[in-house]
Amino acid sequence: MRYLSSVILALGALTLIGCQPVTPNQSTHDDTLSVSTSASVQAVPDRVQLTVNVERTGMDIPAFKAEVDSITAGLIQQLKKQNVAETAIQSHALRVYPQHRYDEGEQKLVGYQVNRRLVVDFGSIDQHAEFLEFALNNGVQRVDEPVFSVSNAEELYQQALTEAIRLARSKAERMANAAGVSLQGVQSIQESSQQAPMVRYRVAQAAMSDSVSLPGQQSIEARVAIVYTLTEQ
Repeated sequence: MRYLSSVILALGALTLIGCQPVTPNQSTHDDTLSVSTSASVQAVPDRVQLTVNVERTGMDIPAFKAEVDSITAGLIQQLKKQNVAETAIQSHALRVYPQHRYDEGEQKLVGYQVNRRLVVDFGSIDQHAEFLEFALNNGVQRVDEPVFSVSNAEELYQQALTEAIRLARSKAERMANAAGVSLQGVQSIQESSQQAPMVRYRVAQAAMSDSVSLPGQQSIEARVAIVYTLTEQ
């Protein structure tokens, strides 16, 4: 009987301990505040990638191959005159594509397209404009839209990221203050970035006048989602 009483007293003590009121600074769960912000930096592109296609179509593959190779050699020579490094020039392998058409439900071979692709990375916008004019006047009939980019994009992205985090903190402080609580710390940070849009223009316009060969501006954006832990003021 005495043993049973001791057990009952012990259980009573444990029950009382578990029912102690929570002090003002205690919380049965972590109170958090989630904030999402973004920041961007504007920059004028200072380099451009240009892709030209040297191609001829017909039945005489050897003759067209010789012509395509000759035009390509002239383009590369022009790039060297403009002091474009060989490492910035990609001359792709020659490709031959059969050309067909349907005649009364029957597929017929009408010729071949002989194609060589040349991709050039220019460190100067002016270099690209000069080469484009030369290419269009010396056998190139198809040019892909130029793609402009910023050489120090990573540095500018870090600036945008720092600003996004600062804005998130400022926003969280305002929200917490309005709710009568304070920021205690950071529970998590999630970073997401938006690649700068590729600035393009039509080759037909570029061929008309140098004045339209303007890359505009690129927006380099960083986004963050931060979860802050809260405490009472």
